[in-house]
Amino acid sequence: MRILHAHKYFHSRDGASRYERGLMRLQEEAGHVVAPFAMHDERNEPTPWSEYFVSNLETKHFAFGFSAIKQLGRALWSIEAAKKFGKLCDVFKPDIVHVHNIYTHLSPSILHEAKKRGIPMVMTVHDYALLSANYSLWDEKRMRSMAMNDIGVLSTAKSKYIKGSFAATLVLEMILKLHHVLRMYDGVIDQYVTYSQFVKDAMVHNGFDVRKISVMHPFAEPLMVERDSPPPAKGELGGGVLYAGRLESYKGVHVLIEALKYLPSTMQITIVGVGPDEARLKAMAGKDDRVEFLGFVPGKELWNMMAQASVVVVPSIWQEVYGLVALEAMCQETPIIVAKSGGLPEVVGGSDAGVVVPASDSKALAKAIVSIIDHPDRAKLMGKAAADRARDIGNPQVHLARIMDVYSWCG
Repeated sequence: MRILHAHKYFHSRDGASRYERGLMRLQEEAGHVVAPFAMHDERNEPTPWSEYFVSNLETKHFAFGFSAIKQLGRALWSIEAAKKFGKLCDVFKPDIVHVHNIYTHLSPSILHEAKKRGIPMVMTVHDYALLSANYSLWDEKRMRSMAMNDIGVLSTAKSKYIKGSFAATLVLEMILKLHHVLRMYDGVIDQYVTYSQFVKDAMVHNGFDVRKISVMHPFAEPLMVERDSPPPAKGELGGGVLYAGRLESYKGVHVLIEALKYLPSTMQITIVGVGPDEARLKAMAGKDDRVEFLGFVPGKELWNMMAQASVVVVPSIWQEVYGLVALEAMCQETPIIVAKSGGLPEVVGGSDAGVVVPASDSKALAKAIVSIIDHPDRAKLMGKAAADRARDIGNPQVHLARIMDVYSWCG
């Protein structure tokens, strides 16, 4: 099969990018022919199809005047993306188009080029951008997730999610609402794939056809990679509690730091990651030598840290789409503690792989940590259960087979 993947990035910038590249690799290894469509970027991986990529769009900073108008026009309907995507379709001749995050950078204009050519389309839903310009559904001012009944144009604008601006968030929300009303996605996408039942339910609540949505846990990337050496033994590199992820307010790292007051003086917490909340979190930890901030740590090295940790904590207070970090930790035979938020509990399921605690409850989090670390025999059994569940729900070959089944439904 010839498969064309469309995603705004073609380098490992985020979870969606890593998923796309991993899936393309699985498909190539299975004998399929794949091609990407994305923006130009000096960090892109080499590909013979880059001549069809579109110009880069940087949205971190405010644009003014003609640049602002051009940016808004591209978000609404990108003529450049439509033209180049159409040419790529004519040359590559895909049997199916697999869509990832395109939104403001590529726009739904590319979908209609595929539709004109009779090419079926599957879309993996990596966030909440089909529902709101606040694609994390996070209200920073109130430090809480937005309710499903509270994601209208005005309420989304009040969250100031885009660049901290009411106006910027309002304009983008109006564009996305126009896309929704005109069914620029739902009118042409044949099937959606969500990581969790939680996201599927959110889509159905907001008017998407339940018959077009399949729930499919993402594959576990560590199961695709051969280790250069055996993983370190538990405690070999320090053990203790590990957090790995972005340092954002909605990731709930502050809840983990608050849990220190309920933890023994010997308990060590390692925090891996970078982000805008880093300074505040370090100020919270103060001079407490039980907390160590390591900054960014790359894949295999991070997996080794997970393997030797006593427990990995995912304390998110937003509605997590899924929780890939939890799945990666489970692959290392490490127990996990996740907050009851969004799709996170679905990673653990009904298994003994980890513990689910109420979001924002530092006391309950501390109690769960102690219950694992103070009972090594139980922790060992949880670690084995975690690895078994990771192999069950995150098996790359099973995921590939299911994706190919979804493709066949669209043909």
